[in-house]
Parts: sequence; C-alpha cells; structure tokens
Amino acid sequence: MIVSTIASHSSLQILLGAKKEGLRTRLYVNPKREPFYSSLPIVDELLVTEDMSTILNDNGIAVPHGSFVAYLGLKAIERARAKFFGNRRFLKWETTFELQDKALDKAGIPRVEVVEPEDVKPDELYFVRIEGPRGGSGHFIARGSELEDKLSKLKEPYRVERFIPGVYLYVHFFYSPIMGRLELIGVDERVLIADGNARWPVRPLPYTIAGNRAVVLRESLLPQLHDYGLAFVEAMRKLEPPGIIGPFALHFAYDGSFRAIGIASRIDGGSNADHWYSELYWGERLSMGQRIARELRLAEEEDRLGEVVT
Repeated sequence: MIVSTIASHSSLQILLGAKKEGLRTRLYVNPKREPFYSSLPIVDELLVTEDMSTILNDNGIAVPHGSFVAYLGLKAIERARAKFFGNRRFLKWETTFELQDKALDKAGIPRVEVVEPEDVKPDELYFVRIEGPRGGSGHFIARGSELEDKLSKLKEPYRVERFIPGVYLYVHFFYSPIMGRLELIGVDERVLIADGNARWPVRPLPYTIAGNRAVVLRESLLPQLHDYGLAFVEAMRKLEPPGIIGPFALHFAYDGSFRAIGIASRIDGGSNADHWYSELYWGERLSMGQRIARELRLAEEEDRLGEVVT
C-alpha cells in the first residue's frame, strides 16, 4: 500500500506515520521545496512537479490535509480518480461559515456569538474572522468604533464575532470505522505572530499562525469535549453520509464555557505538536499521521479498505 500526499501542512507526520506502520510513501513536491524533502529518508517516491493536481490520478491512497483544497479545489477533489483516505465530501464543510454553522448546530455544539453591524457597540472588542481555512491570515481584533473603516478594506468574505477574552483551544479527534470508536488524540493552542505584541507593542501584528503548542487540559474538561466530538460525528453521519472517517478537529474559545469558533474537516495542523492522549487507546504514542496509517493497515488486514477510503 502506498500513502500519497502533497508536501505541505502536515505531510511530514503523514509520511512518518506511514513508514512506522510499514507502508510505502509518495510525496508530490514543488521544485522550490525539493531540496528539503528530497533529503528525507521517509520519502520512498518523490514526484517533483509544479502541478499538484497530478495527485488526483494517483494510484495509491491520497491523504488530504489543509493545503489540498487551496491547491486543488473542491470540485477537482470530488471528481478525482484517486482514492482518498476519509470522506472526501466532508472536506467542503470547513470552507464556509454557512456549512460550519450548519454542522455545529446539528451537533448541538454552542458557537461563538456572531454580531450584526447594527448591534456593534463602539467600546466593545470584536474578532473579525475571514472565511475559510487560512492559517489565521487576515483575522484581527478591533473595537467597535474602528470596525467600519477596517471592514471597508476587506475583499474576502468575513464575519464579526464577539471577542471572548479566554484561551483558544483546538481539539483533535479521530473517528475509526474499523474500531467503531472516537479517539481524542490531542489539544493544541496556536503560536501567532500577534503574540509578539506582548513583547513589542509597537504596531498591531497579524494573526497568522507560526506554529502550535500541545496543551494538556484539566481532566474534568475531557468528557465534555469527547461528548462534543461524538455529537459532531453523529451530525455528520446524517449531513454527509457515510460521515466522518478519520481525523477532524473542533476549534473552541474557552472562558469557563466552550464555544466553537470553527472546524477542520481533515488532519489539523495543530496535530503536528507532540500529543500523548493516543496512549490511552493504544498503549503507545501515535501521531495523527500514524493513526491514519494504522487505520489503513487494519482496514486492509480485515479486507475493509472500502470503509475508510472514498
């Protein structure tokens, strides 16, 4: 079995996980990035190309990550000849506010409050979120008195949310059709360029994500998050049959209560951090990349590969 992906986002842990599970790896890489990726022994086949859509005809099993939709487009992915790990139709559910809200509401997961322009108050803080998976690029915090001017400069779809002065947590799950269970793999927080404002408050810095830190939550919070994960799996089973296969993430603001700010409908970049919760299920630490590969290997051994690829 060959695991294929694009050199970006979380490809390193996908390939490393595949190798640990005894699978072959294939990587599609842009010529500008070839020197780094060609130096890695975990890559069995390196295909250097400026046209990432070549992977749509791959004869292995493609594992999508956060760059796939940006590089390839949803329509091309859904029409592709290649086999994809997971439900490829689930990928679109993170791309618009409307679909994210529909999924979260169906699951009964509370969301952060969206504020209409007429309800903005001059002295209150608001978070402006740009639509789609963007690594935080373009997001910003502003007072109500500043919003009209700042919003007039935006060209992308956006929405205004009430700012929650708490912590922002990104929760990584894996739903296994083979095991028939939901696994909580880890939690992270984002390292933002804007974090530099605490050290050098000279000018507002962007909310672009630079990296991720693993977070170990108070144990009393884990059952609630697991319940949210189960509810989300059940909701997506109804909204996009056959539902979720493999990794997804729920993104929350937490100030004593969880309120969702978004989802990831594939492996989330925050799973690149070193998480240990997988040991609770497997007795060993598995990255999300290795968890994907293990699901593929178990499915092949049980002649159930058709349940985990689309």
